[in-house]
Amino acid sequence: MTTTWTTAAVPLGDRAEALRQTIRQQVVPVELVLPRQPEQVHADVTITDIGPLQVSSVRANPAAVHRTARLARADDEPVLFISLQVSGESTVIQDGRSAVLHPGNIAFYDTRRPYTLLFDRGVDMHFFRIPVRELALPDDVLGQAVARTPGAEGAVPDLVTGYLTRLAATRGLLDGTAARLLAAPSMELVRALIAAESDRPSLAAEPLHETLGVRILAYLRTHLADQDLTPARVAAAHHISVRHLYAVLARSGVGFGDWVRTQRLDACRRELSRVPPTTETIADLAHRWGFKSPSHFSRAFKAAYGLPPQAWRDLRHLP
Repeated sequence: MTTTWTTAAVPLGDRAEALRQTIRQQVVPVELVLPRQPEQVHADVTITDIGPLQVSSVRANPAAVHRTARLARADDEPVLFISLQVSGESTVIQDGRSAVLHPGNIAFYDTRRPYTLLFDRGVDMHFFRIPVRELALPDDVLGQAVARTPGAEGAVPDLVTGYLTRLAATRGLLDGTAARLLAAPSMELVRALIAAESDRPSLAAEPLHETLGVRILAYLRTHLADQDLTPARVAAAHHISVRHLYAVLARSGVGFGDWVRTQRLDACRRELSRVPPTTETIADLAHRWGFKSPSHFSRAFKAAYGLPPQAWRDLRHLP
């Protein structure tokens, strides 16, 4: 379920308090420091529940967030948050450490202890809220993760950051069933990252194994338009054999070639249905989405949708 909220729908003088109540009641109880001038209080908030995982996206004017010692002692469910920077810069402070986030960076913080979030230049963030019990990791391992940005060169941080970015961007398309199915592997990926960055990296082995299928499909979606998207390349990216790749996909009922072709055709269909229509030629569209020739694309498109691509575009844009 997704809900949206904006200060634009609230009378000017009530915006600051309305924003505070929205964050406290729907995300986490915190002290929110906002600009004193009512006309400078602007925020757009989108909140999505994906099973026990909550994704919040916030765009707002400069602010500061404090989880005080009193609030940290409150009898609410312990939660681990992940901040994902979209644009601008922010700072996460907890346990005597601080992490400065730039676009694409993530950092963790734990509601069981005080923390501060600083957004001196405004807020443009995704926040992922995960109940601590769902992660099933020792407290000392979680403590090592807070207020740090994961290693910039590691494969696991890149994987998790890319996955979370895509999840936040596409969460509005998830129905209830899809959301429930994605919740567990999403949290397993986070668990793997925390463990891999800790002094007990062996804890990451099981979640990485359990989420291999999800990670492969996320990789395929990210590289769907690449001309060289082959089983060998995908297998190499995940440090497995091509045979193992086919076996993992088969467990999810996915055939490599059929899945890639279907997803590419669907992407082309959506683009051909745009209003107003694009001026891109059918040949250029086919090439951009990884088809080897316009004729091959046209035959595959007609087989899937009953019309050649040009006829589909023309039909969708009749006056």
